[in-house]
Amino acid sequence: MLSMFRFLMLSLLLISPFVKAQTTVLPPVFFISTIDSTDFYNKLKGMPLFEKMDKENIGNPLKLIVTYKMEPTAGGEAAGLTSSILAGGSLGLLPMVTNNDLVLTYEFRVHNEVVASVSYRENFTKAHNMYSNEGMYSLDKDSLAWAMTTTDKFMVDIQNSPELSQLISEYNYYFAQ
Repeated sequence: MLSMFRFLMLSLLLISPFVKAQTTVLPPVFFISTIDSTDFYNKLKGMPLFEKMDKENIGNPLKLIVTYKMEPTAGGEAAGLTSSILAGGSLGLLPMVTNNDLVLTYEFRVHNEVVASVSYRENFTKAHNMYSNEGMYSLDKDSLAWAMTTTDKFMVDIQNSPELSQLISEYNYYFAQ
């Protein structure tokens, strides 16, 4: 009897590496973002949870919306005012200095109701010429690099969300194959 038990345990140990781990995958998700970067989209899509995500799934009830905004800090407002006065007084020879918090928000919505929302914040100080409009409506390299690092944090946070777990279990109950 003991040899049979050992044989069974040994066979389970030998087979276990070949068994695929059960991964959680969401149904098709519509992706909307104010970050204009294919690398950002591809990094999110490359994660197992969002492998069925698509930019062209218009009308899909499940949406992942990623937005960013720049919020001025108290010190940033004072520095921005002073540097803009100096930049204007020097006719643009001196750069304008801004100090803002970049707030990146991931929202997972179902029928436009927010199921899970996660925000990340990082402070950036920039100096730029007052006559250039470079980067006014998009993220610069440093900000985009930081935004790329938030995708891993987002995956950990969203997978620990009880609302999303409940949504996945409900979806699997009704639509499991």
